[in-house]
Amino acid sequence: MLLHKVKSSNSREVLIAGSFAPDTANPPTGLLGVGFTVARSGTGEFTVTFATKFPSLIAGAATLELNSADDKFLQLGPYDSSAGTLKIRNWDISGAAVADIAAHANNRVNFVCIFER
Repeated sequence: MLLHKVKSSNSREVLIAGSFAPDTANPPTGLLGVGFTVARSGTGEFTVTFATKFPSLIAGAATLELNSADDKFLQLGPYDSSAGTLKIRNWDISGAAVADIAAHANNRVNFVCIFER
């Protein structure tokens, strides 16, 4: 995979961004972006597997795009450099637990990660 340079004072930085559509308890669909795959790994939890196993994650963020207002937010879990994976969890505040995201044409999980190669 060809990686383009990021305008940064650190020439070793790589930015990977993407999104996918959650489908309640089913595998996610509608993957947008390159350099990764995603799988549902449990209730309200997704595992992003990057095509390149970067030695370290400098920074990351995930946001939840929903069709209607709700009291949920996304939380990044650990980055495993040996597997090249990152966990993303959906936290439901009112339920005080990790929860699935309902399937809807306007629901998406968006993320951006900056790695050091």
